[in-house]
This record gives sequence, structure tokens and C-alpha cells, in this order.
Amino acid sequence: MKLRRLLLVVASLALLGALFAFGLLRGSPDRDIASVLIDRPAPSFSLPLSDRYQPDYGASFDLGDHLGKPMVINFWASWCLPCYEEAPVLQQAWLTYQPRGVQFLGIQTQDKDKRDEGRSFIGRFGLTFPNAFDNDSVVSVDWGLYGVPETFFVDAQGNIRAKHVGPVTAEVLATQVEALLR
Repeated sequence: MKLRRLLLVVASLALLGALFAFGLLRGSPDRDIASVLIDRPAPSFSLPLSDRYQPDYGASFDLGDHLGKPMVINFWASWCLPCYEEAPVLQQAWLTYQPRGVQFLGIQTQDKDKRDEGRSFIGRFGLTFPNAFDNDSVVSVDWGLYGVPETFFVDAQGNIRAKHVGPVTAEVLATQVEALLR
């Protein structure tokens, strides 16, 4: 009887392990999460900026003030390891595309009351594009975030044209930004 229970427990654990492994090995389905916002106007917002950007952008970033130019909007959090992976890529893309009129914005979200950690993150990577603070994650809810990092590509008319879930790569940025510039 004890042997039968033990075998049942072992078989159940093996089945759960197999299902877990299948989920890990079947690819990256999280990157395929569609957004109902694609081809629709980007939800408006006004968020406070990190202190280091106040001289250049004022105390807040209002999405409506930047219509007329393509935008890359990246949602991140200070605890997010993939965000550390993509931060240098975003900074390099900003340096490349800002002279061509593309506005980048980082939004620290899902990080309630961790503004200091956000400042440290920005400083660690020497990010020179504006970064805003979504303390209560209201904007991330309006934009339909599943997690961080997520990056949205907004055309000059203010419509969301694409979304990328997970750490954005230089190739994805180049492809999406070039499409916005056409």
C-alpha cells in the first residue's frame, strides 16, 4: 500500500515535471501576445519624470506634447532582470534615432514607491532619454501590460503600430523604428 502511494506521488511529480519542461521548451509564446491597442490611438498620459530630465523636458512627460513624431515607449522595473539586458540597447537606439526625430520614453512601472531604485537603474546604464515614473501602474494598465519589459512603437499620429514583449533587441528596434519613419 505504501509502495503504491509512493509510486502514485512519483508518477504525479514526473507528469508535472514533463508538463513544465514542455512549457519551457515550446518556444517563447509570451512574445506573441497580441494587443488590442495595435492600430489604435495610444492611451494618453502625463507622468512625472526622473529628476535628471527636468531641465530638458519639464517636470512631467505628457504624451500629447510629443505627437507629430514617432515614439518608442518602453515599460520597465528596477527589479526586472531582462530590463537590465535591454537598457544598453535602448540607449544606443536613442542615440541613433533621436537625431532623426524619434522620441524615446522609459516608464518605470510595477515598482511602487521605488523611485530611488529607478534613478539608480537610469544612472547605472547612463540612460539619456527621458524616463517617467508610473508609481501606481495606472498607465501600464491603460496600455494593457502583461509584465515588464514591454515596448510599444507609436507613429507620428499617435497610433500604436507594434508591441514587443520581453527584452527588446537592436534588430527589433531597428525594424520597428524604420517602419515608423517610412
